[in-house]
Amino acid sequence: MKGRNFMLTSISAVKEKYKGSLGKEDMRKEIKETVVNEGLDFDFQNNVELARSYLDEVVTAFKGLKLSGCDVIAVLTSRLLTGSASGFLQLVTEVGMHWDSVLDLPFVPGSSLKGVMRSYALELCRKVNERKRCVESVLKVFGSGDVIDKEDLEYLKVEDLKSQSKVGEIVVSNAYPVELSEGELFEGDIVNPHYYSNGRVVKSEWQVVPNPITSLSVKRGVKFRFIIGMKPTEEAKWYSKTVFNYDLKKPAELAFLLLTYSLSRGIGSRTSKGYGRADIEVSRVKLW
Repeated sequence: MKGRNFMLTSISAVKEKYKGSLGKEDMRKEIKETVVNEGLDFDFQNNVELARSYLDEVVTAFKGLKLSGCDVIAVLTSRLLTGSASGFLQLVTEVGMHWDSVLDLPFVPGSSLKGVMRSYALELCRKVNERKRCVESVLKVFGSGDVIDKEDLEYLKVEDLKSQSKVGEIVVSNAYPVELSEGELFEGDIVNPHYYSNGRVVKSEWQVVPNPITSLSVKRGVKFRFIIGMKPTEEAKWYSKTVFNYDLKKPAELAFLLLTYSLSRGIGSRTSKGYGRADIEVSRVKLW
Protein backbone atom coordinates (compact mmCIF):
# COMPACT_ATOMS: atom_id res chain seq x y z
CA MET A 1 0.00 0.00 0.00
CA LYS A 2 2.39 2.59 -1.26
CA GLY A 3 1.95 6.27 -0.49
CA ARG A 4 -0.06 5.77 2.70
CA ASN A 5 0.86 6.19 6.35
CA PHE A 6 0.75 2.95 8.33
CA MET A 7 0.27 4.58 11.72
CA LEU A 8 -2.58 6.84 10.57
CA THR A 9 -4.18 4.02 8.58
CA SER A 10 -4.11 1.78 11.66
CA ILE A 11 -5.60 4.46 13.89
CA SER A 12 -8.30 5.09 11.29
CA ALA A 13 -9.10 1.38 11.19
CA VAL A 14 -9.45 1.30 14.97
CA LYS A 15 -11.80 4.30 14.82
CA GLU A 16 -14.01 2.61 12.22
CA LYS A 17 -14.21 -0.63 14.19
CA TYR A 18 -15.35 1.24 17.29
CA LYS A 19 -18.33 2.47 15.29
CA GLY A 20 -19.45 -1.12 14.66
CA SER A 21 -21.94 -3.19 16.60
CA LEU A 22 -19.58 -5.97 17.75
CA GLY A 23 -19.17 -6.84 21.42
CA LYS A 24 -16.09 -5.59 23.26
CA GLU A 25 -13.97 -8.75 22.97
CA ASP A 26 -14.95 -9.45 19.37
CA MET A 27 -14.23 -5.83 18.49
CA ARG A 28 -10.75 -5.94 20.08
CA LYS A 29 -9.97 -9.18 18.25
CA GLU A 30 -11.06 -7.77 14.90
CA ILE A 31 -9.06 -4.56 15.46
CA LYS A 32 -5.90 -6.58 16.17
CA GLU A 33 -6.39 -8.71 13.07
CA THR A 34 -7.01 -5.63 10.92
CA VAL A 35 -3.89 -3.80 12.10
CA VAL A 36 -1.64 -6.88 11.97
CA ASN A 37 -2.77 -7.66 8.40
CA GLU A 38 -2.29 -4.00 7.46
CA GLY A 39 1.30 -4.14 8.74
CA LEU A 40 2.05 -7.36 6.86
CA ASP A 41 0.70 -5.95 3.57
CA PHE A 42 2.02 -2.39 3.86
CA ASP A 43 4.73 -1.21 1.45
CA PHE A 44 7.46 0.53 3.49
CA GLN A 45 9.94 0.99 0.64
CA ASN A 46 9.56 4.79 0.47
CA ASN A 47 9.92 4.97 4.24
CA VAL A 48 13.25 3.13 4.38
CA GLU A 49 14.57 5.30 1.55
CA LEU A 50 13.70 8.40 3.60
CA ALA A 51 15.41 6.81 6.61
CA ARG A 52 18.60 6.32 4.58
CA SER A 53 18.57 9.98 3.55
CA TYR A 54 17.98 11.10 7.13
CA LEU A 55 20.86 8.97 8.43
CA ASP A 56 23.14 10.42 5.74
CA GLU A 57 22.45 13.79 7.35
CA VAL A 58 23.29 12.36 10.78
CA VAL A 59 26.69 11.26 9.46
CA THR A 60 27.29 14.76 8.08
CA ALA A 61 26.36 16.26 11.46
CA PHE A 62 28.69 13.93 13.39
CA LYS A 63 31.57 14.76 11.07
CA GLY A 64 30.77 18.46 11.47
CA LEU A 65 31.13 18.02 15.23
CA LYS A 66 34.60 16.52 14.65
CA LEU A 67 33.55 13.19 16.15
CA SER A 68 35.19 9.94 15.22
CA GLY A 69 32.43 7.66 14.04
CA CYS A 70 31.23 4.32 12.78
CA ASP A 71 28.46 3.79 10.24
CA VAL A 72 27.23 0.20 10.23
CA ILE A 73 24.63 -1.89 8.40
CA ALA A 74 23.45 -4.99 10.29
CA VAL A 75 21.03 -7.69 9.13
CA LEU A 76 18.61 -9.19 11.64
CA THR A 77 19.16 -12.90 12.22
CA SER A 78 16.11 -13.12 14.48
CA ARG A 79 12.93 -11.14 15.02
CA LEU A 80 13.19 -7.71 16.62
CA LEU A 81 10.91 -5.97 19.09
CA THR A 82 11.86 -2.42 20.03
CA GLY A 83 9.99 -1.24 23.10
CA SER A 84 7.14 -3.73 23.62
CA ALA A 85 5.45 -1.44 26.16
CA SER A 86 5.44 1.74 24.06
CA GLY A 87 4.16 3.22 20.81
CA PHE A 88 0.72 3.25 19.24
CA LEU A 89 0.81 -0.50 18.53
CA GLN A 90 0.79 -1.22 22.27
CA LEU A 91 -2.72 0.25 22.46
CA VAL A 92 -3.90 -1.88 19.55
CA THR A 93 -2.14 -5.26 19.72
CA GLU A 94 -0.97 -5.08 23.37
CA VAL A 95 2.62 -5.53 22.14
CA GLY A 96 4.15 -2.14 21.38
CA MET A 97 7.06 -0.88 19.35
CA HIS A 98 9.11 2.33 19.35
CA TRP A 99 7.65 4.21 16.41
CA ASP A 100 8.84 7.30 14.53
CA SER A 101 5.65 9.12 13.56
CA VAL A 102 7.47 11.25 10.95
CA LEU A 103 9.30 8.48 9.09
CA ASP A 104 6.45 6.06 9.91
CA LEU A 105 8.92 3.35 10.89
CA PRO A 106 9.96 1.36 13.96
CA PHE A 107 13.35 2.34 15.36
CA VAL A 108 15.86 1.54 18.08
CA PRO A 109 16.27 4.66 20.26
CA GLY A 110 19.86 5.86 20.52
CA SER A 111 19.47 6.19 24.29
CA SER A 112 18.37 2.55 24.59
CA LEU A 113 21.19 1.32 22.37
CA LYS A 114 23.71 3.34 24.35
CA GLY A 115 22.37 1.80 27.57
CA VAL A 116 22.65 -1.72 26.14
CA MET A 117 26.23 -1.12 25.00
CA ARG A 118 27.13 0.34 28.39
CA SER A 119 25.60 -2.65 30.17
CA TYR A 120 27.50 -5.17 28.03
CA ALA A 121 30.71 -3.12 28.39
CA LEU A 122 30.37 -3.37 32.20
CA GLU A 123 29.60 -7.07 31.95
CA LEU A 124 32.85 -7.63 30.05
CA CYS A 125 34.73 -6.00 32.95
CA ARG A 126 34.01 -9.14 34.99
CA LYS A 127 36.50 -11.01 32.80
CA VAL A 128 39.52 -8.81 33.51
CA ASN A 129 41.78 -8.53 36.54
CA GLU A 130 41.60 -4.75 36.92
CA ARG A 131 37.84 -4.68 37.34
CA LYS A 132 37.63 -1.40 39.23
CA ARG A 133 39.61 0.52 36.63
CA CYS A 134 37.65 -1.19 33.89
CA VAL A 135 34.31 -0.10 35.38
CA GLU A 136 35.63 3.45 35.88
CA SER A 137 36.68 3.53 32.21
CA VAL A 138 33.21 2.48 31.07
CA LEU A 139 31.55 5.12 33.26
CA LYS A 140 33.83 7.82 31.84
CA VAL A 141 33.18 6.78 28.24
CA PHE A 142 29.42 6.30 28.55
CA GLY A 143 28.67 8.75 31.34
CA SER A 144 27.24 8.06 34.78
CA GLY A 145 24.98 9.41 37.51
CA ASP A 146 25.83 10.35 41.06
CA VAL A 147 25.02 6.93 42.50
CA ILE A 148 25.92 3.42 41.34
CA ASP A 149 23.49 0.70 42.33
CA LYS A 150 24.82 -1.58 45.09
CA GLU A 151 23.58 -4.71 43.31
CA ASP A 152 25.47 -3.68 40.17
CA LEU A 153 28.68 -3.35 42.18
CA GLU A 154 28.16 -6.79 43.70
CA TYR A 155 27.53 -8.29 40.27
CA LEU A 156 30.66 -6.63 38.89
CA LYS A 157 32.64 -7.71 41.96
CA VAL A 158 33.84 -4.16 42.58
CA GLU A 159 34.07 -2.38 45.93
CA ASP A 160 34.59 1.22 47.04
CA LEU A 161 33.78 2.69 43.66
CA LYS A 162 32.93 6.38 43.76
CA SER A 163 31.00 7.97 40.94
CA GLN A 164 30.38 11.53 39.88
CA SER A 165 27.68 12.69 37.51
CA LYS A 166 29.37 12.95 34.12
CA VAL A 167 28.37 13.31 30.48
CA GLY A 168 29.77 10.51 28.33
CA GLU A 169 32.11 10.78 25.35
CA ILE A 170 29.90 8.71 23.04
CA VAL A 171 26.90 9.81 20.96
CA VAL A 172 24.49 7.19 19.62
CA SER A 173 21.94 7.95 16.91
CA ASN A 174 18.56 6.26 16.59
CA ALA A 175 18.84 3.18 14.39
CA TYR A 176 16.34 2.68 11.56
CA PRO A 177 15.54 -0.06 9.06
CA VAL A 178 17.11 0.85 5.70
CA GLU A 179 16.50 -2.32 3.67
CA LEU A 180 13.48 -4.61 3.72
CA SER A 181 13.52 -8.41 3.74
CA GLU A 182 11.95 -9.76 0.55
CA GLY A 183 10.01 -6.52 0.29
CA GLU A 184 8.60 -6.83 3.82
CA LEU A 185 9.27 -5.07 7.13
CA PHE A 186 7.15 -7.15 9.51
CA GLU A 187 6.24 -10.72 10.19
CA GLY A 188 3.38 -12.03 12.29
CA ASP A 189 4.20 -12.93 15.87
CA ILE A 190 2.53 -14.38 18.95
CA VAL A 191 3.15 -13.53 22.58
CA ASN A 192 1.73 -16.15 24.89
CA PRO A 193 1.54 -14.96 28.52
CA HIS A 194 0.77 -18.01 30.67
CA TYR A 195 1.18 -16.55 34.12
CA TYR A 196 -1.43 -13.79 34.09
CA SER A 197 -5.18 -14.05 34.52
CA ASN A 198 -7.44 -10.99 34.44
CA GLY A 199 -4.37 -8.77 34.67
CA ARG A 200 -3.01 -10.49 37.80
CA VAL A 201 -0.14 -12.93 38.33
CA VAL A 202 -1.44 -16.45 38.97
CA LYS A 203 -0.51 -18.09 42.26
CA SER A 204 0.12 -21.65 41.06
CA GLU A 205 0.81 -23.67 37.92
CA TRP A 206 -2.74 -25.07 38.12
CA GLN A 207 -4.09 -21.62 37.31
CA VAL A 208 -1.93 -21.13 34.21
CA VAL A 209 -4.02 -20.41 31.13
CA PRO A 210 -2.31 -19.73 27.76
CA ASN A 211 -3.58 -16.51 26.25
CA PRO A 212 -1.95 -16.02 22.82
CA ILE A 213 -1.74 -12.42 21.60
CA THR A 214 -1.18 -11.84 17.89
CA SER A 215 1.17 -8.98 17.09
CA LEU A 216 3.92 -7.75 14.77
CA SER A 217 7.68 -7.95 15.03
CA VAL A 218 10.39 -6.73 12.65
CA LYS A 219 11.20 -9.51 10.20
CA ARG A 220 14.41 -11.52 10.03
CA GLY A 221 16.58 -10.26 7.20
CA VAL A 222 15.61 -6.59 7.58
CA LYS A 223 18.72 -4.40 7.66
CA PHE A 224 19.21 -1.62 10.20
CA ARG A 225 21.73 1.21 10.06
CA PHE A 226 23.63 2.20 13.22
CA ILE A 227 25.63 5.43 13.53
CA ILE A 228 27.78 6.17 16.58
CA GLY A 229 30.15 9.05 17.28
CA MET A 230 32.98 9.17 19.84
CA LYS A 231 35.45 11.63 21.24
CA PRO A 232 39.06 10.43 21.74
CA THR A 233 39.77 9.36 25.32
CA GLU A 234 42.56 7.50 27.10
CA GLU A 235 39.92 5.41 28.89
CA ALA A 236 38.65 4.08 25.56
CA LYS A 237 42.18 3.11 24.51
CA TRP A 238 42.83 1.36 27.83
CA TYR A 239 39.49 -0.50 27.74
CA SER A 240 39.98 -1.68 24.16
CA LYS A 241 43.47 -2.99 24.87
CA THR A 242 42.48 -4.64 28.16
CA VAL A 243 39.16 -6.21 27.14
CA PHE A 244 39.58 -6.82 23.40
CA ASN A 245 43.40 -6.88 23.22
CA TYR A 246 43.18 -4.31 20.43
CA ASP A 247 45.06 -1.03 20.02
CA LEU A 248 42.63 1.60 18.79
CA LYS A 249 43.58 3.45 15.63
CA LYS A 250 40.37 5.48 15.68
CA PRO A 251 38.23 6.21 18.79
CA ALA A 252 35.04 4.90 17.12
CA GLU A 253 36.60 1.47 16.70
CA LEU A 254 35.68 0.81 20.33
CA ALA A 255 32.06 1.72 19.55
CA PHE A 256 32.18 -0.72 16.64
CA LEU A 257 33.56 -3.52 18.85
CA LEU A 258 30.92 -2.98 21.54
CA LEU A 259 28.11 -2.67 18.98
CA THR A 260 29.18 -5.95 17.37
CA TYR A 261 29.15 -7.67 20.76
CA SER A 262 25.79 -6.14 21.70
CA LEU A 263 24.12 -7.24 18.46
CA SER A 264 25.41 -10.77 18.97
CA ARG A 265 23.78 -10.83 22.43
CA GLY A 266 20.56 -9.10 21.42
CA ILE A 267 18.96 -5.65 21.61
CA GLY A 268 15.38 -4.54 22.19
CA SER A 269 12.74 -6.63 23.98
CA ARG A 270 12.57 -10.40 24.55
CA THR A 271 16.30 -10.97 24.07
CA SER A 272 16.11 -13.91 26.49
CA LYS A 273 13.80 -15.55 23.92
CA GLY A 274 16.35 -15.04 21.14
CA TYR A 275 15.01 -11.79 19.73
CA GLY A 276 17.12 -8.85 18.57
CA ARG A 277 20.19 -10.62 17.18
CA ALA A 278 21.94 -9.17 14.14
CA ASP A 279 25.10 -9.67 12.08
CA ILE A 280 27.12 -6.71 10.88
CA GLU A 281 27.91 -6.59 7.15
CA VAL A 282 31.64 -6.11 7.44
CA SER A 283 32.08 -5.05 3.81
CA ARG A 284 29.80 -2.04 4.43
CA VAL A 285 31.35 -0.79 7.68
CA LYS A 286 32.58 2.80 7.54
CA LEU A 287 34.96 4.18 10.18
CA TRP A 288 36.40 7.67 10.34
